[in-house]
Amino acid sequence: MISLARALLPPGVRQALRELVDALPGSSRHRRNRWLRNHYTAFAVHERERLFLAIARFGHINRPMEGFYFEFGCHEAKSMRLAYKHFRHLFDLEYVAFDSFEGLPEIQEIDKQEIWAKGRLKTTEQEFRRLVTRAGMPSDKLRTVKGFFDQSLTPALQAQLLPRKAAVIYVDCDLYTSTIPVLEFCVPFLQRGTVVVFDDWNCFHGDPDRGERRAFREFRERHPHLEFEEFVSTNEAKAFIFLRAT
Repeated sequence: MISLARALLPPGVRQALRELVDALPGSSRHRRNRWLRNHYTAFAVHERERLFLAIARFGHINRPMEGFYFEFGCHEAKSMRLAYKHFRHLFDLEYVAFDSFEGLPEIQEIDKQEIWAKGRLKTTEQEFRRLVTRAGMPSDKLRTVKGFFDQSLTPALQAQLLPRKAAVIYVDCDLYTSTIPVLEFCVPFLQRGTVVVFDDWNCFHGDPDRGERRAFREFRERHPHLEFEEFVSTNEAKAFIFLRAT
């Protein structure tokens, strides 16, 4: 009889009833959602907070920490807001956001993975700026550079930003093909103590021949005179400190 009664209800009503039952305290879905909110998501947030606080502590110990905060890949502005939240009280940085603001580019064979698709991870430039300034960053502290990295990271742009160096370079490119032009663009901005962070270090199951890991390894092979020291790691990210050019 219960099944017959459900069948007689309009589909929208049946769906609403299912969601209501799933949300009841004690239901398996309610328990799962509570775990996701209170433990899983909280852990991810804590790890990213720890990363930015570690950079802040490093910069404060080794002050002065001066220059740009570069961020490559800025979807939802979460990292940019964290950077400002934890750096603003200690350092006077200028924040530069590099992004297509159109989502991911066409996915090449080497970067193919189920979670990636052209156009995913899109936050518009207008929405990005709104999120960041609403979090307290003065608009004159923020610069956005729109475009896919193989087109936007030009010598002319380097000349505009130099001679100021980078204090922090946050690489959230996801893809091997996107990370290559980012690293080459950043060479003249490296100074002693620049912190280089790879947000997606453990994508592709941690495979050293894919993603940001491969791009950084090949970058160091092309530039053996640039010396880096390992810094802090999280479950997702890996940071390095630039020491010197020999």
